[in-house]
Amino acid sequence: MQLFATSRGIARACLESEAQLEILDSASSDLAEHFGAGAFEPLRSRPPEGRVAIEDVTFLPPIAQPGRFVIAGLNYRAHCEEVGRPVPERLLFGFTNGAAALGARAPIRIPAAAPEEVDYEGEVAVVIGRTVEGVAAADAWSVVAGLTPINDVSARDVQRGGTLEALARAKGFPTFKPFGPCVATLDEFADPLDIGIRTWVNGELRQSGRTSDMAFPIPQILEAVTARVRLEPGDVVCTGTPGGVAHGGAHPYLVAGDRVEIELEGLPRLSNAVGAGE
Repeated sequence: MQLFATSRGIARACLESEAQLEILDSASSDLAEHFGAGAFEPLRSRPPEGRVAIEDVTFLPPIAQPGRFVIAGLNYRAHCEEVGRPVPERLLFGFTNGAAALGARAPIRIPAAAPEEVDYEGEVAVVIGRTVEGVAAADAWSVVAGLTPINDVSARDVQRGGTLEALARAKGFPTFKPFGPCVATLDEFADPLDIGIRTWVNGELRQSGRTSDMAFPIPQILEAVTARVRLEPGDVVCTGTPGGVAHGGAHPYLVAGDRVEIELEGLPRLSNAVGAGE
């Protein structure tokens, strides 16, 4: 099941037409309002109020303002290689604020305070479906409401501060966490441990990887994170990026006028233009 937060309400992908969405709740614009037993499962059988053309809606962040974004770092072997870093022996992660959330088709703003090294990072994001603390990897999928494409936009010059505070600031500027346009439940993936992920900038393929290249797969990420902190419904876990980012040296950083597109195989692309900041 693919679920969308839109200007016309909460919607579900229409099985009969890829060009349409089924409106499930025209009074709601935040999937966080629809968590129930089994996360989003109550929405699977909900009768639609009507249909709308997908081009006639404005996409909103699927979760209007996550409590936090968890940021896993150096979690793809190819990315470690391109930046000359060893694969970590344990998961490296930090946090940034939920106010950075942005929907598909909305513009990423380059901050005036850090305009020179704004980087894209196509990733798989995990939307947490229930309060969880200390989950074992073997049980971790049970706390996942769904997966979604995310662009873990980063100001690399700020990030070079090397502290968790620098990481949070570098990745937490307004509009720096576009995600969506949909959250997909796990049955949308043949193998959630082996999902293809690709990123284009201005139509040029920059990143192409699979989640099977992760040093720490999603269940291990959730085990490591929840051993230290409690996660709440609607929190979003960014699981790391494949090789091909600008920081690797082979591609330029983002500038106003660029467009970034991120695709998890089988899902609609996350597309955002890049604009100048205030």
